[in-house]
Amino acid sequence: MNGAAMIITHTDIRSMIREIEVAYDRYLTEFRIPDDHKIVVNYSAGKDSTATLAVAHALFGDRAQGVMADTDNEHELTIKFGKTIHEQIGCKPVQMVKRIYTEDDFARRRAHLQKNWPKRQVIRMGVYRGVVMPSLARSDTKFGQAWLRTAERWGIEYETALDAAMSVMHPSGNSFLDCALLHGKFPMLRDRFCTDELKIQIAYEKVMQPLLDNGDVVVQWSGVRADESSKRAGYERFSADRRDPDFLYNFLPIHRWTAADVFAVHKYFGIKPNPLYTQGASRVGCMNCVLCNKEEIAETTARWPEHIEKHKQWELKVRLRSRWVHWMSVGEVSQRWMKQFDLPLGRNVQMYGITPEVQNIDWSGFYGPRGGLNSPGVEEVVEWAKTGRSGKVYDLVKASLDTSVCSSRYGLCE
Repeated sequence: MNGAAMIITHTDIRSMIREIEVAYDRYLTEFRIPDDHKIVVNYSAGKDSTATLAVAHALFGDRAQGVMADTDNEHELTIKFGKTIHEQIGCKPVQMVKRIYTEDDFARRRAHLQKNWPKRQVIRMGVYRGVVMPSLARSDTKFGQAWLRTAERWGIEYETALDAAMSVMHPSGNSFLDCALLHGKFPMLRDRFCTDELKIQIAYEKVMQPLLDNGDVVVQWSGVRADESSKRAGYERFSADRRDPDFLYNFLPIHRWTAADVFAVHKYFGIKPNPLYTQGASRVGCMNCVLCNKEEIAETTARWPEHIEKHKQWELKVRLRSRWVHWMSVGEVSQRWMKQFDLPLGRNVQMYGITPEVQNIDWSGFYGPRGGLNSPGVEEVVEWAKTGRSGKVYDLVKASLDTSVCSSRYGLCE
């Protein structure tokens, strides 16, 4: 990576920027976009969005406005970088936006819980299809008494699971945690509500919508690159946005660029990258993202353990808000054994008179299923992240990580 970046010349970069300029002008003509349209750069303080903002400013000056959404789950260095990047690029300061959940948002959700949690529920799909799950608002049932033993194990004093959930259903002041509490779970691969609510929607509501209401045509520039994933490789470089297809458009100027190209542009414009890239990070943004890989979790554990501790505390609260966790925490058999033997909820599994080990479901799943575990909490995921590929032996390289020296996956250390 470092060698590839070094052979990219200033002439190459000028040609790459010129290609963007020519392509953009062609799209403006094709989609009949007026010359006085607004340019909004979706900014994250990462390498790709920084390169995109630099190119947009080089071509259009202060017509380009960067917008960054603070999810309250970023590293403090990332927020600082976003607030000061204009000093390096020479552009206008990036506009910071944040989704704030109010007491009214929580009041509506509390009303929903009070209405629905007292009811029994039949599972409609999956391996538990047809199983009737009990009320979470009674302590005078067999389930209610079993849940009280769970509450004692958790170290909480509430009469019912509903009471425990209601205790955390108030704004915490942290947007990411509040979002998870309102949803009753952490985001997952196929349900990335954090991105939708904390980034896409709030940027649209705070920035794009007022411009559109004013009659402007808006083109969003985003630093999406094809080599990041097969899904992103399939994105069109220029397209009308479904939310307002006649007035809102999306442009991916660096879609075919490599990471080496991106850092070469940093050097060309004299921009020092986000410092996290020299501290072992392969990507910046949420610290950590719920979808981050094993190496990223290990790096965070070694370098920024305070973020790991933060996630532990969030798990304790979201645990109380999750109806599924309450139901499964009192089961007499593990999920795996239920799936294997297809037994009704609560029946003991015995093989030749031996009762298998019971798995207590005490998680809230910040990182989701990892390492073959059905219900790992942050602590278990952290231990798994310290191991090698098999997940059985601790990785000596990770164990001996020196956090005091420069470490870059992109060859940025000199």
